[in-house]
Amino acid sequence: MNLIETLNRTIKIAMDEGRVGSYEEAQALFGSFRLRIQVQSGFSKVPAIEAAILTLLNAAPKTFLGGVELSGPMHERCTQAWFADKALGDVAEQFGVATAPMDFADVPTLQVGEGMAKDNAFWLGLSLYADGFTLAPDVANASNLISPVEVGVAAAGAALNEVFQRVYRQAPLAGHREIHWALPSSPNLACNKNLWLIGLGHLGQAFLWTQALADNQQLPSSIRLTDYDVVSWSSLSTGLLVTQKDVGRSKVDAIAERLESLDVQVQRDYGRLDLTDAVQSTEDLVIVAVDNVALRRSLDQLKANRILEAGIGDGVDAFTRIQLHDFPSSRKARDIWIGNDARAARAVDISQPAYQALLAESGDECGTALVAGRSVATPFVGAFAGALLSRLATNQSSSVHAWSYDVSSL
Repeated sequence: MNLIETLNRTIKIAMDEGRVGSYEEAQALFGSFRLRIQVQSGFSKVPAIEAAILTLLNAAPKTFLGGVELSGPMHERCTQAWFADKALGDVAEQFGVATAPMDFADVPTLQVGEGMAKDNAFWLGLSLYADGFTLAPDVANASNLISPVEVGVAAAGAALNEVFQRVYRQAPLAGHREIHWALPSSPNLACNKNLWLIGLGHLGQAFLWTQALADNQQLPSSIRLTDYDVVSWSSLSTGLLVTQKDVGRSKVDAIAERLESLDVQVQRDYGRLDLTDAVQSTEDLVIVAVDNVALRRSLDQLKANRILEAGIGDGVDAFTRIQLHDFPSSRKARDIWIGNDARAARAVDISQPAYQALLAESGDECGTALVAGRSVATPFVGAFAGALLSRLATNQSSSVHAWSYDVSSL
């Protein structure tokens, strides 16, 4: 069934909740969602601000399918990663963001850089500080020059989630509350020279996206990438590092080339990791970003100086929830993930109107169940989680080994 390869993982939420009668209706609904991003000049002098802008430009068009518009200093040049020395306007167009006014009425607006709300329409200002950010419905303040890049990426993800909760769910507080959030404390920060990343889905990509924007402050000189999957059209709806030209290629190859262009040495591993048969050892920091309970449970078999594991919730009520674990710790992985994999064991529900329409059209019950069984996922929650993972990866000593967040209730 072609839809399994092209499915936009964010708009699937409307199918799962029964708000639409078909995938086409879901596309039309999300085609009514628009966004305006306003940027003040001088953004390139504050790395975290630039990271926030680049993340917004990358992630927003994947969800706000009716169009994303940018206003600001189009000729100011970016400085980070693959966008160094490129004009902001050119970068925006690369991501499909309009650089001329689209004349939309009542478009939600995100303000990056100093500014104030001017009317009663949805307006949200991003202010970045040394250890966190504020999202406010009335004002955006000057940001701290020493704010880490992770703060910018996390703020962009949280801001897009706030807009999404408003336009899709009509959440009454979205855009009307002030959000203050701080990074987990990190008393001892250091760059990791070698890193092993297992999983190149939207979470793994968001982690690398954040690391790359931080440049030589954090990006390791050598990275091992492990993933058995290929880039599909569906991957483009959530991934921050893959583009249309990557469709059909292995995720490892597509992302390795992006990293190698930044002078990172990449070891390519195309296999499906299995830790059940033998203990594996490595001295590298290991980042685990896979949606696989069996692999998570077997992490005790992986002997490393440090293992960071992260996961994002599944389903319409959990896709904004993030959990992270740091090993070795006082708890074993086998004691955290106990029992059966609830997701794998549950019956897939195809009773919602959109899936019944798909079944009637295709006559393929198995294919319809495969589509219904795919998880809801968003690029902006991925960005927030990737920023968290990036920050924790540089924290060399901590007494805390587990973290839990819900981006919708920061």
